[in-house]
Amino acid sequence: MATKKANGNGSLTSLFESVEEKGFGEVTSDDLKQPRISIIQALSPQRQKTSPDYNPDAEEGDLYYSGTNTVVSGEEGIQFLPVFYNKTLVEWRLREKGGGLVTVHPADSDILNRSTRDSQGRMITPSGETQITTTANHYGYAMIDDAPQKCIISMTGSQLKHSRNWNTLIQGMKMKGEKGMFTPPAFANWYLLQTEVESNDRGSWYSYKITQHEQLKDADLFAEAKDFSAFCAGGGMEQLGNKTESSGQIEDSSKENLY
Repeated sequence: MATKKANGNGSLTSLFESVEEKGFGEVTSDDLKQPRISIIQALSPQRQKTSPDYNPDAEEGDLYYSGTNTVVSGEEGIQFLPVFYNKTLVEWRLREKGGGLVTVHPADSDILNRSTRDSQGRMITPSGETQITTTANHYGYAMIDDAPQKCIISMTGSQLKHSRNWNTLIQGMKMKGEKGMFTPPAFANWYLLQTEVESNDRGSWYSYKITQHEQLKDADLFAEAKDFSAFCAGGGMEQLGNKTESSGQIEDSSKENLY
């Protein structure tokens, strides 16, 4: 993110900082989208010239930040500071029925128990028109152009194992305090998201490779992350509604039998 440099008359940055009315008007959560990070696969919209999300720099295995249509090399990776995790059951219209998102169910919904697995391994709802995909959602901050940006990472299919490994890594972190060893909050550490190739008898694709990067050193960001975590834990993200879950933002579950 570019920062305006100071000129001979002083720093414009200080002027920007002093303005109380930011010019955002009556913008609410209904007028915003939730930026997401995803992996660019062979058939991802970022590689399709007819897609509004097309990015000429996108290559398979790159990471994509939807907030600014930014592509980052999967080898270089993106730093991510997690603040909250939940699981949802996403309902998609079957691809042969036209595809697309239908709705998002909470993890404790009985919709999965009322669904049956078809010959392709998909969980088909009683209507026979849609399928259910278990989706792991990691909320936090991605370091984009040297600035932390709130966003979500949603994992489905074979990516779920990487979500479980990440949660295990986070909860396994220990620090020594005045009272001895303790488990720090998830947002005490940055993690590095990279990609690597996986394959099975149906093909190959790119998956997440997640490692602990470094301890958070910014006290102001820690305070902000703590508030964001509490907001999510209190159901704040649900206020944004299912409008944030589009087929371009969450990997279509019809791919999960391959990926």
